[in-house]
Amino acid sequence: MQAIKLATIALGLILAFDVHGQQAVNIKKLSIKISNIQNKGKTLYVGIYRAGDEFPEFNKYWKNTKVTTIGNEMTVEFEVPYGDYAVAISHDLNGNGKLDKNFFGYPSEPFGFSNNFKPKLSSPDFSDCKFTFSQQSNSLTIKLID
Repeated sequence: MQAIKLATIALGLILAFDVHGQQAVNIKKLSIKISNIQNKGKTLYVGIYRAGDEFPEFNKYWKNTKVTTIGNEMTVEFEVPYGDYAVAISHDLNGNGKLDKNFFGYPSEPFGFSNNFKPKLSSPDFSDCKFTFSQQSNSLTIKLID
């Protein structure tokens, strides 16, 4: 009987943590609405970053998703624990799998950041685009810059 109790407790502990050692009960859905989508049938790359990640470097995100655009607005969701994050989005119009830039290094394809941050002379820092995902703040809207 004691062995069954210990096995049940051990199973409960295993199920309470995900593969990264985070408590699964803290994983919630973060909803990101993307607006100002101008081209249908193209790929949107949405990356979510934590402090310490190489924000906003393309392909250096913590988690990502890619979706094919079907309208002027779309919503994507991430399952993440509550915390501080930043989001970078690129709209790959030519299908080459990257965010193209002009001669001066400014994106030549639509892009966007959390907090609807609009860069002026350089890429934003994490702190420019940081938001806190919590029970009270579980969604955001990002308008693409074209």
